[in-house]
Amino acid sequence: MKIYIDLWIKSLDSKTAEILRKLGYKAIAVEEERERVADLLVITKRVIEANTRKELKEKLHGIKRKHVLVSVKPLSIEAARMAAHDSRVDTIIIDDTCYKYIDRNQINLMKQHSKPLELPLGRWLTYTPRKRSAIYRRVVYYLFHTKMPLIVTSCAKNWDELLVPRSTIYLLSIAFHIPLSQAVLSLTSYPRELISRCGVSI
Repeated sequence: MKIYIDLWIKSLDSKTAEILRKLGYKAIAVEEERERVADLLVITKRVIEANTRKELKEKLHGIKRKHVLVSVKPLSIEAARMAAHDSRVDTIIIDDTCYKYIDRNQINLMKQHSKPLELPLGRWLTYTPRKRSAIYRRVVYYLFHTKMPLIVTSCAKNWDELLVPRSTIYLLSIAFHIPLSQAVLSLTSYPRELISRCGVSI
């Protein structure tokens, strides 16, 4: 049985938790204050936006690492470079606000430091064709050049923004030209490894 995991839920209420369970999710990372939910492992997610190295350093300072997943949305080249180097960062997000800073040099650095890329797929589908295409090219380069994990998340604020696992896997396979066997890992084994690093077993 596959264990589906979504590492970016922005807000969790009882309805969202119910739908997550029905969709087959077993674990999630929630940005807002987490609460206990039956039959669903919930950990905390910290999303950090930073324009400079100094700002990123200050925001990373004091974050408790146990049971906390740290993702960075770099808003400059220098913030992106530091995020790739810093061991406190679990994933680097690519979206419409920061894709320009995820260039080939950044991707090579992420490969060097084993830093996975996180794609909020639900948001990507809503972008303009130009931005969607720009992110697509970077993700494809990342996948085929680094052979590293792609972490796919929903960034859902409400239950109707959640990703349906099987549909998402097929979409990933078709859109990014990867085998289904690899696409499924973006919602199962890859996020599970990150949760394990946060001191949580599932």
